[in-house]
Amino acid sequence: MKVGKLSSAELRARVLPFRGAARVEVLVGPGVGLDSTVVDLGGDVCVISSDPITGAGKGAGRLAVIVATNDVAAHGARPVGIVVVLLLPEGTPIDAVEELMREIDGEARRLGVAVLGGHTEITSRVNDVVVVVTAVARAPRDRVISAADARPGDSLVVTKGVGLEGTAILASDFGGELAASLGEELVARAAAFAEELSVVEEALIAAEAGARAMHDTTEGGLLGAIEELCDAAGVGCEIWEDQVPVRPETVAICRHLGLDPLGLLGSGSLVVAAPDGEAVVAALQRAGVAASCVGRLVEEAAGKRIRGRDGRWRPLAAYSQDELWRFLESR
Repeated sequence: MKVGKLSSAELRARVLPFRGAARVEVLVGPGVGLDSTVVDLGGDVCVISSDPITGAGKGAGRLAVIVATNDVAAHGARPVGIVVVLLLPEGTPIDAVEELMREIDGEARRLGVAVLGGHTEITSRVNDVVVVVTAVARAPRDRVISAADARPGDSLVVTKGVGLEGTAILASDFGGELAASLGEELVARAAAFAEELSVVEEALIAAEAGARAMHDTTEGGLLGAIEELCDAAGVGCEIWEDQVPVRPETVAICRHLGLDPLGLLGSGSLVVAAPDGEAVVAALQRAGVAASCVGRLVEEAAGKRIRGRDGRWRPLAAYSQDELWRFLESR
């Protein structure tokens, strides 16, 4: 199996049939394109999501908090707390454990969420640090949204720019090589994208402005996020590539390395489906968040397609592997 997430088909065949007991409290359960579950315990609903960070070095704790809280915020829910599991290989110095927790604590405080508990263990079963964060959030029952709620006719809005996380990783890990060709200033700006990976506040703004569905952009980039949202809602889409926000630093690095920005690891960017996309864009821009309408949803039978910068339409299909992982495997 390739490094990365299982395909939609593999998830449907090998994972999703096994859902445990049916409970009336579960409003949104597991599904392709659905990153969180929604549970009604009376009053506000509880939104829960878990995500691992594997093999990351400095910044792994911070990133783990961001990824998990982004998922629950994409339901229009305000994160309340996180549960943290740390699995560390033998020989890990105790100072490294404290550094991870300092990162987690710092990002949690920035987002206003509590560390609720978890588990910490040194084990011979892992060769590198594994950080798993489960985010818990709350939302009014009549305000929670899901990727499955998107409908034909909805506009698609994208925030900030695509490929932010992948760009930051490439700039940090291959900075010397890239700086020799692209310049140190560009590489430094690209590495700083790592400070913009949370979408919590923009997701809450978009939800307030009338978003019907949202999906944060992670592995597989923009193309993967849109395909997952369409699969969850049972719709098709039309995307206008010339309207997709791609920062100059991402363009330069991807062109230099032969990568497609639309398929590059993209935490920090949010995909929003809304009946009135311009209203969502306006609300985000008033809050200082760059946003653009990049397409619309259509009936499922119409399929998924993208109009390239040359004006020609082609089928839209997510890459089988994130562009970042493909590049790293080729090194």
